[in-house]
Amino acid sequence: MPKYVIIGLLVVMGTFMIMNYWPKLKDKTKNRILMLIFGIFFLSIFVLLYLLMF
Repeated sequence: MPKYVIIGLLVVMGTFMIMNYWPKLKDKTKNRILMLIFGIFFLSIFVLLYLLMF
């Protein structure tokens, strides 16, 4: 139970940090961050499919 509270607090703090620093980032850095997020999402889909198949 306490680990879920810590994860929830980290998500909320991370969201506020992103909201604070996102406008200050350069366009190239924003694009790299977005590519990283979508890349992780894309890979996680294949990992999930692999785990469901076996």
